[in-house]
Amino acid sequence: MPSTLYNTATTFLAAFETLSITTFTSLQAPTYTHMFAPLSASPSLPLTGTEFSHHIAQLKDILRGFPVSAREIFENETHNQVTIWATSETWFHEEVKDDTIPANDWLYHGEYIFILTMDESGEKIERVIEFLDSKGTDVLRGLMKKAKENKAKRMEGKEQK
Repeated sequence: MPSTLYNTATTFLAAFETLSITTFTSLQAPTYTHMFAPLSASPSLPLTGTEFSHHIAQLKDILRGFPVSAREIFENETHNQVTIWATSETWFHEEVKDDTIPANDWLYHGEYIFILTMDESGEKIERVIEFLDSKGTDVLRGLMKKAKENKAKRMEGKEQK
């Protein structure tokens, strides 16, 4: 039977598929922080739970999902930690895509390491360190920038009508 730590970690990963702010929030301890690493990926400062929810809401503007799948999960019960080696895909909304980028390139595949530190119950996450694929993250940032530009153009076009 899976442990509480394992269940919390897999619920966290599952929330990425639909970018469920409700699920992410339900897993956060009051002291939740989310850090992106390594520094070479130009990560932001650590995010609070509220800031992470805002980050997810911004992603939902251009993505219909960001499924993250565990390749391996390592539990450390002594420290209430779970380390996850994972892969992902990006599912951009159709209306933010354009023909300047080949259709296959809009389906970005990433690789990550998450280190989740839980509270004593193992049900709430206190801290996440998310190691990004530095090289791939640059590609993803380019896709996201283009998607945001396309969305803004479409919104502007609607306002002019």
